[in-house]
Amino acid sequence: MKKQLLSAMVFSVATVSLSASANSLENVGVGVSYGLFSGPTLEMSYPLSDSFSVRGALSSGMSLSQTDSGSGTEVDYTVDTKGGIHRLVLDYRPMGGNFFVSAGYAINNFEVTADADQNTLGQVTIGDQTYDGSANLSLNGVIDWDNAPLLTLGWGHSPEAGWGALFEIGAIFTGSGNVSLNGSGTVTSGGTIYDVSTDPTVRAALDSEEARIKSDIADYDFLPVLQAGITYRF
Repeated sequence: MKKQLLSAMVFSVATVSLSASANSLENVGVGVSYGLFSGPTLEMSYPLSDSFSVRGALSSGMSLSQTDSGSGTEVDYTVDTKGGIHRLVLDYRPMGGNFFVSAGYAINNFEVTADADQNTLGQVTIGDQTYDGSANLSLNGVIDWDNAPLLTLGWGHSPEAGWGALFEIGAIFTGSGNVSLNGSGTVTSGGTIYDVSTDPTVRAALDSEEARIKSDIADYDFLPVLQAGITYRF
């Protein structure tokens, strides 16, 4: 579904580009920016009137990595981010100048991965259960967010020809993140060896861990938009 929506967005941006080419790129605006979560971003805008313009943005994502150390026997996760946030919006300029208010839709490929390799025979807690780990134990989690509408306001993509600056702030109303947690390898409890990928008891412990993570992020029901960059209008 996300791929279909992204294809539609690319088609929309390409249509604007082709239409603009037919008019020797007159009034077409392009921009390069960097955003929180979205990372490096390429933008294109085209005016529909003195007050309205359509704008598309394609991004590659912000790459971060850190270790989240659990306490005691809790699992230590290596957390990474990847994937861009692509946007198609309608800009409204109430005063016909640089200030704009935007509404649109975001195709959200941004996700957070959390991987844990238990390279020790020590104890490890999964959910509410404590097991003896093994050298081949691996846990893999993913947090992602839905495609969603967005609202922003900002300054930039000037209707005047030439160079300019861009600053934009707002929110993508995704709702709380989706969490999935899976594992492989084995753990031991009471002398019994359990296959993490197939055993229902361990699956229940993973579900409990999954629910804990989802509870931790439940209050974060939107993704912030914070972009800054440079623009040029032909």
